[in-house]
Amino acid sequence: MKRFKKTLDKVLSDVCVGLLAFMTLITIYQITMRYVFNSPSTISEDILSYSFVWVSLLGTALVFGQKDHMRLSFFSDKVKGRGQIALSIFSELLILTIAISVFLVGGKAVMGVGALQISPTLYISMDWIYIILPISGILILIYSLINIIQSIQEFNESGKGEWQ
Repeated sequence: MKRFKKTLDKVLSDVCVGLLAFMTLITIYQITMRYVFNSPSTISEDILSYSFVWVSLLGTALVFGQKDHMRLSFFSDKVKGRGQIALSIFSELLILTIAISVFLVGGKAVMGVGALQISPTLYISMDWIYIILPISGILILIYSLINIIQSIQEFNESGKGEWQ
């Protein structure tokens, strides 16, 4: 499980780094075209906007996977043992519920609408842009399940108690 998570982390972080490098190059191109050649590019503006959304959502999945998201530690610092593991699992189940309802179900609905739209500058169907919603939802779902399994394993390995 740890090896799979580590591989997923690596692939996802490499994709985010690649997207950020791509966005940097597109930004340099856009600035050069606008200020040096006095011929602004509308295509690069759309590519940057879509890339920003993609890198944000993929980065969100990565952050949830690494448990680096913002959280209030007020409750988790107060409970120990089984209460802490229960709170951790509850938190992951809440994230899982949001990922399913917003990213998967909502993303599928948005993709349905996007299939009827064409990007005015790129001339592609907008569902190719909106597909990142269910993709990031699936990634967050996978990470939440991994986090739940790892929390239970760490609790059992720490000798604090068994679930039996």
